[in-house]
Amino acid sequence: MASLDYAYRRLVNTLGPERVARSEFERMVYSHDFASLPKIALLQWRLYPDFVALPQTTEEVAALVKLSDESLLQITPRGGGTGWCGGSVPNRGGVLVDMRKMNNVLALDPDTRTVTVEAGATWKEVEDFVESKGFALPTIPLNAAGSTVGGSINSGSTGFGGLRGGSVRDAIASLEVILPNGSLLKTASQADAGGQLANLTPLFFGAEGTLGIVTKAILRVVPKPEISKPLTYAFPNLAAAARCLKGIVDAALTPYHAALMDRDHFVFDRALEADSPDPTDLALVAVQGSKDDVADQEKAMDGLAAKEQGTKLPPAVGDRLWRDRYNNYSARRLSRGLMVSYNLVPLRRLPEAVEKAMEIRDKLKLNGSVQAHIVDTTTAALDPYVLMDDTKPSGGTALGFVKRMGDAAFKMEGHPMGLGLFLVFNLRKMHGNATSAYSAVKGVFDPRKKINGGKTFEVWTKYPWPGLRAIPPPGMAIGLEVAAILRRVKPTRDRFVRAYEHTKEG
Repeated sequence: MASLDYAYRRLVNTLGPERVARSEFERMVYSHDFASLPKIALLQWRLYPDFVALPQTTEEVAALVKLSDESLLQITPRGGGTGWCGGSVPNRGGVLVDMRKMNNVLALDPDTRTVTVEAGATWKEVEDFVESKGFALPTIPLNAAGSTVGGSINSGSTGFGGLRGGSVRDAIASLEVILPNGSLLKTASQADAGGQLANLTPLFFGAEGTLGIVTKAILRVVPKPEISKPLTYAFPNLAAAARCLKGIVDAALTPYHAALMDRDHFVFDRALEADSPDPTDLALVAVQGSKDDVADQEKAMDGLAAKEQGTKLPPAVGDRLWRDRYNNYSARRLSRGLMVSYNLVPLRRLPEAVEKAMEIRDKLKLNGSVQAHIVDTTTAALDPYVLMDDTKPSGGTALGFVKRMGDAAFKMEGHPMGLGLFLVFNLRKMHGNATSAYSAVKGVFDPRKKINGGKTFEVWTKYPWPGLRAIPPPGMAIGLEVAAILRRVKPTRDRFVRAYEHTKEG
């Protein structure tokens, strides 16, 4: 392996000194993703990259990939860092490639109804651009303000618009990807972008950056709706809100978005902002279309909510929640950290799923909120979050919540989303005998495993010695289960809201 000083000089020659970082503080910023990591994780992995590189062109990304063959440093691609499983975090240092300087919206073609964007652009930036041209994105990830186009493609995101506009996968016409050998792949020609022939786009959706680095995407757009109106309903309990969401599909309604949030989410918001909505178990439904169509959808929604004893809330509540829809995790300010468990479950079992999530949260004595949204006519995303303080020794035990939630999702005929570093053991549960095929694809594309290696299929540690250089995936499961057990025997429940309010009074 080349010396780090030599590798630094080669990186600087490629990008310039202003776009290569190596200070400890700059590297520390990239040592975690949206989820907080316990400090003990540094004993197992080199979470700090050796260098952070910020390319601005596809050619520069290709040059960085080729330099890896010379320096033998691992490459970790990263978008907005909004993931939860360690997928964009180094495990053996190396070069972290931050794609956020490749953030241009390049062109909108009204004839083909597509927009071409660089991978580092956030979905909110793309949304604002296409709406200014009279179009809209058919679907958009939940964390659109921070989530980059390339990052969400790699993580297999769901989000707003799925019931009406299809999945994020459906919204991608074509990708440009730098493969591990440094070559450029266009996943579909213009003629085949609809998937009629040799379209390789789905291969990279949900691949977690293990097969190459996405540098550009062509996304589908739709005409901007005439009216978009958010509706909110309060329910006596969260299961009732879940039954209402299920009733939307049973009634063949197709709102743009339908989600639920429990009262604890608003308890956290109220601690941070006194004028936030009153704490209640709530459903948020956004309807779109012509004036008459929106009026018909609203009337139907009022009837569905009434069947579950739902009370319609003032328009101002829905307007505020919809305006803040991309900023759903402000509660992390209460605790210094936050952990999200993202799972897909059958829509028919959503009432059971939200009650199970509350049960797991309470058994582990955690502060957290249970949330969910409709993905399509058969599937719901269950994405509760819990608060954690990763500066305390007990903070990392909150990872046990993610393990228990994933186990519960499997029992309900669903599965967790994301593998990264921490949830690799779920791969075989999800895919059975096909697991070896996924690993074989990685071997064909990246035989040296230089791009995001040691994740998704296996778990590399920072140690080079046999017996210590990798953790068997079941070993990660055992570790997280131990965290859950330690969490459950904790004598007291977290009190982050109380502690925060006491700090404000002081």
